[in-house]
Amino acid sequence: MGPRMIWGKRDERVAGSGRRRHAAETSIIKSTTRGRYRVCSAYPFVFRAAPALFSLVLLVPSHAAAAENEDIAVLRRMLGELKAENRKLSERLSALEGTSPARRSKPAAEHQRPAPAVTAAKPASTVLSTPVDPPALPAPDLSEAAAKRPLNERVRDLEIGWAANENATRQILRDTLNKTGPKINNFLSLSGVIEGVASRTGSFTGPTQENLSLGTAELDFDIKLSDWLTGAMVLHFDNGTGAIFPTGNQPVVPTNIAGVGVDRFTLDRTHIAVGDLMQFPIAARFGVEVLHFGTSTGVARLDTLSIGTPLTTEVFENRQTAGGLEFAWPTPPRQPPPAPVVVPRVSPLVVAPAVSQLMRWLGYTPLPERPFRPTPVTFPFDPAPFYGSVMTYRGSDSIIPGRTKIDDYNASLGFRTRGHCGVPYDQLKDSLVCPWTLDFHVDYDTSVFESRFLRTSYLPFLNQIGRIPGVAASLKTSFGPFAFVGEVNAAIQDARFIDGLGIARNMMPMTWQASIAYQFDWNPWIQEIGAQGDFISLGYSGSKDMAGVSILQNGVPTRIGFVPQHRLFLTGGEWVMDGLKVAVEYSANWDYPVSVGGTGKVAHGAFGLIQLNF
Repeated sequence: MGPRMIWGKRDERVAGSGRRRHAAETSIIKSTTRGRYRVCSAYPFVFRAAPALFSLVLLVPSHAAAAENEDIAVLRRMLGELKAENRKLSERLSALEGTSPARRSKPAAEHQRPAPAVTAAKPASTVLSTPVDPPALPAPDLSEAAAKRPLNERVRDLEIGWAANENATRQILRDTLNKTGPKINNFLSLSGVIEGVASRTGSFTGPTQENLSLGTAELDFDIKLSDWLTGAMVLHFDNGTGAIFPTGNQPVVPTNIAGVGVDRFTLDRTHIAVGDLMQFPIAARFGVEVLHFGTSTGVARLDTLSIGTPLTTEVFENRQTAGGLEFAWPTPPRQPPPAPVVVPRVSPLVVAPAVSQLMRWLGYTPLPERPFRPTPVTFPFDPAPFYGSVMTYRGSDSIIPGRTKIDDYNASLGFRTRGHCGVPYDQLKDSLVCPWTLDFHVDYDTSVFESRFLRTSYLPFLNQIGRIPGVAASLKTSFGPFAFVGEVNAAIQDARFIDGLGIARNMMPMTWQASIAYQFDWNPWIQEIGAQGDFISLGYSGSKDMAGVSILQNGVPTRIGFVPQHRLFLTGGEWVMDGLKVAVEYSANWDYPVSVGGTGKVAHGAFGLIQLNF
C-alpha cells in the first residue's frame, strides 16, 4: 500500500523503498490537481455575503452590470478550460498509476522466492517463460522544490521514466531472443540477402542507360544434423534478363520475345557433406555448387567488396552437379576452447551519424536506453593449414556430343595460415601489419568452357572447340586493416574453331584481378575486412583473347562472347546498422582496340547499393 494522502497533507509514513516514494509522488500530483478546486472553500464568508453583494449589484448602473457579467463569463470560461486541462492530467495520472511498477500488486509468495544462487541456476530455456522484472525506476524527488514544479512537467517526467523502463524491458527480451540465433529448429538455420541497385552505365555501342533493379534476393538454409552430417540449400531470385552489369551479351531466355525474361525462384546451390574436417582429414561432398577455380564461388558479395563483378568470376564461374572428396591435413589436436573475448564494436562513421544528427535537428529525441555490456565471443579453432578437394561431374553434351561417361573433374590444393607477430591482440590496435592472414590455392579443371559465360556465349562453336583444360592460382591475404586479393585464371590449350563469318579463330581465354581494401575504425579482432563499419576498396581486373567473335543474326554480323579488356572499380561502403549496408561505386570498362575486333571505347558507370543481410 502506498502512503495515504489527505487533502494535500502527506502522511508522515512516506518512507522506505523506491516503489513507495514513487506512489507518494503520484499522490502529491493528485493532491495538487485537487487543490485547484479548493479556492472557494478557503473563503466561506464570500458565500455568506452573497445576498448582500447581489443587492449592491442591482444598484449600479446598467452598463457596469454588463461589464461585470462579461468578466464573470470570462472567469467561467477560464474555469472551464482549467477543468478540462486538469481532467486530461488526471487521465494521464490514472494511466501511469495503472501501469507503474510501483502500483503493481505482488503475490503473497514474493517473500518466498528462492535464493539468488538457485535462481541463477535455472536453464536458459526458461528465460522466455519466466516474467522479466524490468529495472526499477529512479526514486522520485519529493523535495519542496519538486512539489512546486508545474504539473505538466512532472507528469512528463513520469511518462519519460516509464518509457525508459519499457524500453529496457524490451531490450532484455530482444537480447535473450538473439541468443537463440536464426534457428528455425534444432537442425535448420535461415539467412539470406536482399539487394537493391541503382545504376547509370555507359555502353560500347549505345547510349548511357539508367536502371533501378533488384540485384540479389536469396534465402539460405543451413542444415546441421550433427558435426558429421551437414548440408545447405540456397534459393535465388532471377528475372531472366541477365547480369546487372551487362557487357553487351545477353543469355538465351526461354521466351519468344527478345530481351524479356521470366521472374522465377531457382535452386541456386545445394550440397550434402558427410564428415568433420576438424576431427578427421577426409569428408565426402555432393551437390550443385560452384567448382573451385580462382576466387569464383558464385557468391560475389562474400568474396569481393565491389558492387560489380570482377572479370575472373564473370568469365570462369563454373556451376555443376558434382560429387567427390574434400581433405584437410593435419587434423587440429583436441584442446579446450579458447577463452571468450569482448570484441570492440566497429562504429559507422559517415552515413549513420549524419542521419542521426538530421533526425535530432528535426525534433526527434530518442528515449533513454539501458546500457548493456557486450557479450564475450569465443573464436573458432584455426583449421588445418593444408586443404583441397577432388570433384567429378558430367560435362555438357554440347562439348562432347552423345557422351555417356562422367569424365570431367576439378581438383584444388591450398595452404592457409595466420599470425599475430607474437604480440597480444590488445597491443596491436595501432599496427598496420599484424595480425595477418594468408590463403593461397591452385585449381585445375578439365574443361573451362563449361563455365556459364563461355558455354552460353560460344554455344554454336562448342562442338568444334571440345574440351579445353585450365588452371587458376589465387592469393587472399590481410595485414592489419588492409586486405589484398590477387588471381590469375587461364586456359592451357588453344581453342580453335571457325566463327559465323567463316573466319578461323584461335583463342586461349585468360583473366586476372588485383584488389586492395581498407577497414576504418579497425581493431585486431576483426575477422573479415569490410564486413562491418566503413570500408573502401579499389579493384582492377583484365582479360586476354576475349575480344569476342562474330556470328550472323538475320544476315547481320553480330559480335558475341566478349568482355572488357580492362575493368576498374572504386567502391566505398558502410554498414549503417547491423545487417544493413549501403555502398557507392565508380566503374570504368575499356574495350579491346578495333584492330582485334573491339570498339576501342571506354564505358563509365556509377552504382548505388542497399543490402539487407539477415
